[in-house]
Amino acid sequence: MSKKKGFSLVEVLVFVTILSLFFVAAMAVTTYSLKNMKNQEYKIIASHLAEEGMEWVKSEKEGDWTDFSSKDTGAGTTYCLKDLNWDSPDPCADYTLGTPAIFKREIEIDNQAGSPVSSIDVQITVSWTEGTTIFQVPVKTVLNIWE
Repeated sequence: MSKKKGFSLVEVLVFVTILSLFFVAAMAVTTYSLKNMKNQEYKIIASHLAEEGMEWVKSEKEGDWTDFSSKDTGAGTTYCLKDLNWDSPDPCADYTLGTPAIFKREIEIDNQAGSPVSSIDVQITVSWTEGTTIFQVPVKTVLNIWE
């Protein structure tokens, strides 16, 4: 009787199982890495949008301090800065800024005590949602009349 050389069915099944587990683990790591990479990309875009908003606010402050300081109508006023104007004295209702259009940019202005107002706390927050998680990039500063 001749002995055949080859693999038994059990050996093949063990090999295929181990190989499948390896590929499943590799796909899980790849998926996690891609998700993190996309989140970092959105964070960079949000940082640019926040800085753009802060530069615009600084230019508004330089243009007319009295008009700028009147934008705070109470204990901190929030504006939606979708188009970089003062038209929306309310928080943003939707996420429609940027490319992709998933961001919203809001500014909160809070005059510090004093008459006349000589400094204003400014916070710009760019936020976006990823699934059920809300991510935010805040930029804060204090603007003074003499700077």
